[in-house]
Amino acid sequence: MMSILFQPVTRIMSTEILLGSPGMLVRDAAQRMSERRCSTILVVDASDRAIGIWTETDAVRPELFDAGMSPLCLADVMSSPVVCVTPTTTIQDAVVMFHDKSIRHALVADDGVPLGMLSMSDIIRHQDSDDFLGLRRLDTVPMPSPCILDGTLDVREAVTQMRAQGRDAVVVRLSAATYGILTQRDVVRLMAQGLPAGPLASVCSRSLKAVSGSTRLADARNLLLAHQIRHLGVLDDEGELVGVVGFSDILHSIEQAFLLELHQMLFERDRALSESQHSLMLAETVFASTMEGIMITNGDGVIESVNPAFGRITGYVANEVVGKMPTVMASGKQTADFYARFWQSLLVDGRWQGEIINRHKDGSLYTVHLCVTAVADEGTGRRHYVGVFSDITQSKQTEARLKFLASHDALTGLANRQLFTECLQVALERAAANDQRLALLYIDLDRFKLFNDTLGLKAGDELLTRVAETLQALVPEGSLIGRLASDEFVVLVSEIESVQQLASLSQTLLSALSGDTVVAGNEVFVSVSMGISLYPDDSHSAQSLLANADAAMVRAKECGKNTFQFYAGDMNAHALERMSMEAALRRGLAQNELELWYQPKVDLASGEVCGAEALIRWRHPQRGLVPPDEFIPIAEDSSLIVAIGEWVLHTACKQWRHWRDANLPAGRIAVNVSGRQFKFGGIVETVRQTLQTHGLPSECLELEVTESVAMDEGEGVTEVLRELQQLGVYLSIDDFGTGYSSLSYLKRLPVHGLKIDRSFIMDLHEDSDDVAITRAIISIAHSLGLNLVAEGVERPEQRDFLVAQGCQEGQGYYYSRPMPAEAFEKLLRQPRRQLI
Repeated sequence: MMSILFQPVTRIMSTEILLGSPGMLVRDAAQRMSERRCSTILVVDASDRAIGIWTETDAVRPELFDAGMSPLCLADVMSSPVVCVTPTTTIQDAVVMFHDKSIRHALVADDGVPLGMLSMSDIIRHQDSDDFLGLRRLDTVPMPSPCILDGTLDVREAVTQMRAQGRDAVVVRLSAATYGILTQRDVVRLMAQGLPAGPLASVCSRSLKAVSGSTRLADARNLLLAHQIRHLGVLDDEGELVGVVGFSDILHSIEQAFLLELHQMLFERDRALSESQHSLMLAETVFASTMEGIMITNGDGVIESVNPAFGRITGYVANEVVGKMPTVMASGKQTADFYARFWQSLLVDGRWQGEIINRHKDGSLYTVHLCVTAVADEGTGRRHYVGVFSDITQSKQTEARLKFLASHDALTGLANRQLFTECLQVALERAAANDQRLALLYIDLDRFKLFNDTLGLKAGDELLTRVAETLQALVPEGSLIGRLASDEFVVLVSEIESVQQLASLSQTLLSALSGDTVVAGNEVFVSVSMGISLYPDDSHSAQSLLANADAAMVRAKECGKNTFQFYAGDMNAHALERMSMEAALRRGLAQNELELWYQPKVDLASGEVCGAEALIRWRHPQRGLVPPDEFIPIAEDSSLIVAIGEWVLHTACKQWRHWRDANLPAGRIAVNVSGRQFKFGGIVETVRQTLQTHGLPSECLELEVTESVAMDEGEGVTEVLRELQQLGVYLSIDDFGTGYSSLSYLKRLPVHGLKIDRSFIMDLHEDSDDVAITRAIISIAHSLGLNLVAEGVERPEQRDFLVAQGCQEGQGYYYSRPMPAEAFEKLLRQPRRQLI
């Protein structure tokens, strides 16, 4: 429960801050809060400095619901000063501060720059308190009797009761057994709607969700989060409403668990707060000052007076501008027509407001929002103009930045999917009108997920930035580059003259993007796969062109990666078939459609069964048995292989335990392990837990790993094999002879045996090359003290050769095809377990 409390508040704060100016009308502020479902609005001055805060709690004021009351601004109702915490403040310290100050919100700021808002709700959502909350029931939480109001009352009466009783919600009786609820958020909503007339029953939230008092706090919290509500009714055993519990009540319950632990810290905090009172008093004085620049001129426009904020914004002190015209700040960005309309509005309407670009004393440009009002002296008839302005340069820059980010990738600055698709559509229309050809290049980094997982996101970002820079440097002028997703880039090339020209460009890009390089201090090999679709050859629509280029890119990966492919008509059908197969395989794994079959391993000299290899089969409800070579590659690509591998391991060990309990000597069961299980599946812990779960001795289990995986020094495979060896598991290298084994590396591997690949066994009786290779493999195994198993033994001549060369075990159709568990059990029950 306490673990997250020592983390900084930046871990849980909300970075979306709703801002408002002091002059914003309360109703407008309420409307923005209601639309954004935000419980607080931060009031900032012209320099974006926080000067106050207005929350849903502040909205519970009966006078705000008086129909005849003049509209109020945020400056009239906001709470000030704003309670701030630094980014390094711990969540624990924030909880204490909320408790001491009886507040629900705090601003997270760094040197006065707002970073986010922290609320009690944020703390509750991130509390690692399931164990604590799971032990307590709602009826153990202290809560007052609910304030139940008749649905015929008006809103102002409800708000008055909420304010007087310090409630954040009141219950509204809709009928004898039906209740609604009016919360602080509802009050803000009603304020945003212009204080609609009518009884409470017509404006409250309907209806109040209620649960039994025996409900656990953890379930109550999860229900609040799931329904995005803040309150639950609490019912007694007779179903009567006896209370209303909210987020704050749950937080108070959590607080009790660690108040004793925080006692000493509270003492220290009180002393620190006492020492800082002087600083807080000074801050209140600063916040009370007007932050907008004010300039007063006479009827001819001559400046008579300015305030201190004027100097902060413009750079001019009072004695530098008094007696002069405001043109001293002119930037030259406004036209003569602009000023003509400006003065016409002042003379006719007595008021003008808008944005103006001015020049600072230091020569820099800045943008202000200016409101000028004409003020006439009734006694003398003299006219003055009062200009109030705020510097909105930063907000304008932020607006421009947000507009850019809405259509561009933040990391690379390239067009994002939305902008790229829009530009592609425009380009297609222009190409159709001008009878031109276009090309779309879809580029995907090979093994980027592995790269990210191994070297980290920072290194991944560095690589993506390099790819973007390389593309920008090499694509033809007038091309458009976009980043659609994590490692997916697209290039739109216009005015294609020939396919040969496009192929040359693609090869140039491949050569530039692929090869050895150093990223984040690590030497890595980078390659890309590229798919190409053409307009009008392959499609006339933007979405289809993208889909076709994507399909071609997938085919490039299937062809070995680091290459490019032009789109062909059957690619989408192939991709859809693979997607359908993957979905069916996921369903099959969940619905127990997978089966384990067993192929006996035999002693080649005696023909006696000495073990078996577990082989997976998929019994599809429509297609029947699906061959493994059709679905295993899909499982590998989609990462399903990890879950399937764990299922195979558990099923095989469970079956082997059953046969051991039945006194059936089954020998050793061999299970294949994929490379993904070694890299991402936590194979050592999975094996340990599986053996413990089924009570199977480790010597009964054999794990087969392919030669290519075993020889991958860069993935820590050797260390994983060593840990498995320490468990007592028998380890063998599968398909030996098909990879690129280093004998010096092989002798260091903690393995017990080799399996000779079937490709060398099938033609032993007639191919001298296979004879020489098999004899060499057997010799290597003998010299390293490794056992041998020959796969694919189908003829007696093959068996005789293997026995003569000293190969101990084998498996293949000569002895037995793979069989279901029931058939293998019948074989084990035979008095003589010899197959030949």
